[in-house]
Amino acid sequence: MAQPPDDFPQHMFEAAVEFAILAIRTLILINGAAVIALLTFVGQVWANDQHNGSAMAHILFWPLLFFLAGLILAVITCLLAYITQMITTEHGAGAIPPLSKKIRLFAIMASVLSIAAFSAGAVLTATGVAG
Repeated sequence: MAQPPDDFPQHMFEAAVEFAILAIRTLILINGAAVIALLTFVGQVWANDQHNGSAMAHILFWPLLFFLAGLILAVITCLLAYITQMITTEHGAGAIPPLSKKIRLFAIMASVLSIAAFSAGAVLTATGVAG
């Protein structure tokens, strides 16, 4: 069996960082787009009929809050990832400091909560619009 090249761990670390960046960008994109879509939808309904627009705004209040929470959690994930990276970089010596590992766990939890908030917002939007 062939041995991986000496720089294999470095390439795997870089690939993991790229996947994390993609995941964080995706969380920000989907939650932000959902907020914009709901606000645009309610605004359009409101412009055509204020009574129906008001009713739709009440129906979509909780989904909007979930999407906003998902967006905030995604931004917190990004901030925590940055702090983790800075602590690890400043520590040097090739080992990940324990504080960095703890903050990374909080970042992962924030990202999972962001996904959960998006999912809840999507389900509440679908059930609210379906009536």
